[in-house]
Amino acid sequence: MPDANEPKNRKENSSSLLDVLSLPLLNEKMHAFSKMVNVIAEAIFIVNGDGVIEVINPLAAKFFGAPQEALIGQKWFQFLNERYREQYEYLFINWHKTSGLPLNHGPKEVLINRHDNTWLEADLSVSCLPTSLTAPTPLFVGVMHNLTKHKSEYSELRRLASTDHLTGLANRYNLEKALQKSWLDCVNTEQAISLILIDVDYFKLFNDQFGHVNGDKCLQKIARTIEQCLPSNDSLAARYGGEEFAVILPRLRSVSAELVAKDIQHQINTLSFSDLGLPSSFRVSVSQGIATELGGQFRTSEALICASDTALYRAKSDGRNRISISP
Repeated sequence: MPDANEPKNRKENSSSLLDVLSLPLLNEKMHAFSKMVNVIAEAIFIVNGDGVIEVINPLAAKFFGAPQEALIGQKWFQFLNERYREQYEYLFINWHKTSGLPLNHGPKEVLINRHDNTWLEADLSVSCLPTSLTAPTPLFVGVMHNLTKHKSEYSELRRLASTDHLTGLANRYNLEKALQKSWLDCVNTEQAISLILIDVDYFKLFNDQFGHVNGDKCLQKIARTIEQCLPSNDSLAARYGGEEFAVILPRLRSVSAELVAKDIQHQINTLSFSDLGLPSSFRVSVSQGIATELGGQFRTSEALICASDTALYRAKSDGRNRISISP
């Protein structure tokens, strides 16, 4: 008479036999995957269905901040910043519930907490490898790209695109962009906004007498002086062009803007150029034009610039080293 437990025992024996037979095959595949990913110039790791690292190449190991050997057998989730970790753990849990569907996720920006307690911004993609290659064990490949350097370079490019290379102040593009924003903010909240245009007096004569190299250094000194005279963090100093500068003063009426202009005038009048080899008694001066928007006097920010320019022309016509305020 057949044993009642025979089907169960047969099933268990069959399952154990399958595991034993598939183990060498799995090891062989892992060895093949390891050889393949080690020569790829991308940060790649392969994990099983539980998120345990089975294969990782040297570049990916650098991303995680630990040797390859130390990373094998660890769950890759633990290297994700906590705000991303739960998302990917949940992703693998759901994949187990619907394992018939291929898993493809990303690319997505993530923050990696490295083994050496530093962190790294990376672009991460996770995909399910074809079952024809991995059966009976599901495997997933992760591909990473380092974004930290790219973001740093992008920030530097943005800074260069908005900065005057000689003086370090905002350039004309940044000035116009900032003025439009400040204009809208102040007009919408019914606050004043003032603009000062500044021109270095007789700068052509300075260049002719002392040379263009000293002329550049003179502009750099004046730029630093103007920037130091700004009354608030949201004020902006910019190089308007050539030897002309501009200052945006949000929320300042003409009386307060004139005080800023007087401070700029005084500080520039007392600048010393003896470090450039010029006589200790040598001084430079600037002419300034101020315009203020309050209560709809000017319809656009461009009109405010024109009014400041007209006032500047008047200051120069009146003898230079003067401050003129637009009516």
